[in-house]
Amino acid sequence: ERLWWICPIRSWIDAKKAGMAGRFWCPPRKGWVKFNLCGIVYEDEAGCGGVLRDLDGVARAVFSGPVVAKDSIAAEVGAITIALDMFLAMGWNGKSSLIIELGSKEICCWIENSGLRPWVLLPCFKEIDIRLARIGNVCSAIADKNGNDSAFALAVAGIRRHGMYNAWW
Repeated sequence: ERLWWICPIRSWIDAKKAGMAGRFWCPPRKGWVKFNLCGIVYEDEAGCGGVLRDLDGVARAVFSGPVVAKDSIAAEVGAITIALDMFLAMGWNGKSSLIIELGSKEICCWIENSGLRPWVLLPCFKEIDIRLARIGNVCSAIADKNGNDSAFALAVAGIRRHGMYNAWW
């Protein structure tokens, strides 16, 4: 994962050659891209991070920054909103379908079933639902044990940032 920060493409190729690619990240289906997301809270500070990768594992977008949240669940819900906004801003709507990969089974259930959502987070989920309707083909998934390491590192870095950092190419 350390090499990823220097050269994302090279680190993925090296992991494939070493037979370790599946241990860190699983590629999406053809025609899909995947956003790995993470939200954390540490000593009353909350941060989130995300990495959007294509079928070949190439990072196409990243974000990292602070979020207003009291717990990691709320931080991860905030990360979903940021990821959806980035996907729409990138102009990929209609070009690729989106997978949102999270560390929380609870949040995946809440995305799929609105009746299970906690009332405290209903305003956040209303915003998420508006964005999901604009994008269309989106599904959520649970990340493998080590599948969100890059997103976690971005979330940790996000706690220390003064503002949101996002970039896509």
